Amino acid sequence: RTAIVTILSHCLPFGSRKNSSLSSLGSPQIQPGGNSSSNPAINVPSTQDLQRYVRAYLTCFHPHLPFLHLPTLSFDVSPDSIGRSNGAGGNGCLLLSMAAFGAAYEMEHAQSRDLFDMAKKIVFFYLDERHKSDVRRADTRLSTISTDSKVQQNQAQSSTPLWLVQARLLNVIYGHTCSDKVTSDIASTHFASLVSLAQSSGLISQGKGNVSTKQDVHMTDTGDWTRMSEQEEQREWLQWKSMEEHKRTVYVIFILSSMAVASFNHSPALTNSEITLDLPCDEEFFAAESSAAFASRGGVEAANHNRLTFFDSLADLLRTNERQHPTANSQPRFGSPMNTADTPLTDLRPSTFGCLVLIYALHNYIWETRQRHQNRTWTNIETEKMHMHIEPALKAWQIAWSSNPQHSIERPNPFGLGPMSADALPLLDLAYVKLFVDFGPAKAKIWQRDWDGMIEELSRGFETQDEARSPTCSSESGTDPSSNSVVNPGFMDSPATQSSLNGAHADKPFGTGQDANGMGRSISRRERYLRTASFYAADSLSMSEKLGVTFADKTSHELPMQTALCTAECAQVLAGWITALQERVGPYLGIVGQDHIDLAQVPAIILLEEDDVRLLDKVRGILSTAELKINMRLGPSATGTTSGHESVLSPDGFTGYASQILRLAAWMVNKSAVWPVAHIAAHGLETYANHLRMRAEKSVTGSMPVTL
Repeated sequence: RTAIVTILSHCLPFGSRKNSSLSSLGSPQIQPGGNSSSNPAINVPSTQDLQRYVRAYLTCFHPHLPFLHLPTLSFDVSPDSIGRSNGAGGNGCLLLSMAAFGAAYEMEHAQSRDLFDMAKKIVFFYLDERHKSDVRRADTRLSTISTDSKVQQNQAQSSTPLWLVQARLLNVIYGHTCSDKVTSDIASTHFASLVSLAQSSGLISQGKGNVSTKQDVHMTDTGDWTRMSEQEEQREWLQWKSMEEHKRTVYVIFILSSMAVASFNHSPALTNSEITLDLPCDEEFFAAESSAAFASRGGVEAANHNRLTFFDSLADLLRTNERQHPTANSQPRFGSPMNTADTPLTDLRPSTFGCLVLIYALHNYIWETRQRHQNRTWTNIETEKMHMHIEPALKAWQIAWSSNPQHSIERPNPFGLGPMSADALPLLDLAYVKLFVDFGPAKAKIWQRDWDGMIEELSRGFETQDEARSPTCSSESGTDPSSNSVVNPGFMDSPATQSSLNGAHADKPFGTGQDANGMGRSISRRERYLRTASFYAADSLSMSEKLGVTFADKTSHELPMQTALCTAECAQVLAGWITALQERVGPYLGIVGQDHIDLAQVPAIILLEEDDVRLLDKVRGILSTAELKINMRLGPSATGTTSGHESVLSPDGFTGYASQILRLAAWMVNKSAVWPVAHIAAHGLETYANHLRMRAEKSVTGSMPVTL
């Protein structure tokens, strides 16, 4: 703490030392005032509080993104190194970045923001010092004989310590979780410089190094050889640990970049093609508390037992469709069942961290596929091509995930493995959804807090173009959302839904005519895509409810941020399909969820397909289960009744399913107290719920909009 106070005194924007970097450290809301900044000792929490915050980070945040090597992480510092660039100022910078997250988990948000601000000050102070050092080094080189370029590169890399990259990484992550737009925009701007800092420090290249797997054991009576063996063991462990920690730091940068792509439609700061490293190892090796423990688990050779490069692993997943259908003549029709009985979809056995990295990489690939068509109309045919190519890759990823018997969808992990295996599953659900709908532009509007633009983009995102050029809605175009249960019954919960996209039945080719009573049951491709995506979304929400890992549960503050954002997007998809259904059947059935509808009688049996009814039942079940949980959490009202749900699902008395599912998701996401950005997503859901209520009411009166 003393070292932190000392280095903060050098960062102050007044006095004899002026640091030009300080003017851009953050938003006006978090800049310290005159009284607080004049005495950093007053602002820095006590040693006991710092310990508590770091402990909260290690307990709640680190298991989700384990890139710090805890057995060798130390904040000890000798008295003479206080204030030096190689002393506790650096480690203190990383400590403050960790403590900012820990304070958020402790629900001390004001203190968390102060710690974030302090950490940023120190980061920018050292970045400025590093820049000055690089300038001096360049001047020295110019005045002397030119040296080998590789030596110069190594010197530049050594001038950027790993803790500086890690501290800056945590600061950028924190900035992306803030509800304050200025802070979030600054964090987004700093992303490119974070990647540049990582590259200049040699992280990307250092992660590709090899460590010798030779482990000689010398047995002598003198003990000299034993001591040498222990020293070699220690050296080998530290060398391997350094390489692995560098690699994991790069992958957390990649994960944050991918999450910004998936959640906010930002362009990736670190693309799939830029990653040339091996995937992370199994957690048991990285968590080994000493060289002896590492050696007892097999050392470097054992840690490399499932060694895979990122490039080869991703390529293997994306080639799954080619392996299933090696010749062009054997290509199946879109959505037809795939025979996986003869050969497995993949032999990949990545680590838990590796699985998380790869599902993010598949999200990037989906985004890149759509971006390649940015200047052209995205048609139904494009959707079918992408589905045929990427769905097998997602199924192969499921098999790779399932290959580890300790992976579980439950929280906490019943095998003590940690939460990462469960963290990846909402991303899998969301990847399936993204095969059929694209909410990217709408998510960019949410980041900008442009609610009218969000509504416009959501409506546009539910449209599929070029209906006339697409094949007819028959059995040649379909998919089975629940077919993933063949791979692992834990992923999807619904029975077979082969007809959800492939038209209904062969004797009822909807989309080509009208029923006998003249009431059109023409179901567009758009609605079928939405329905298929909605089955995945509903299954994701239902499974979370059954496992008790939703934000409606009291332990939700320990869930990762992507879980909150996946919940919001799944609700948007479901609401979009319900709205499409509502505007098709509203004039005949009324408002779905608000008016009584006998699904077994005319006109419902004429207007609704079997999959429509099944999906509506799923939505009803989700709402009912959540209603019970909300009642239990809110407790009885002043009158002794549990009517708290009326202010959550239907505060205005409107019970249409589309608005209710959005309001439920908004309430659930708002419970993510650790992540303020979730409140922005919740506000967007509430705004969209109000809009869809008006659309539902218009559909009944016949005054429907021209477009969804």
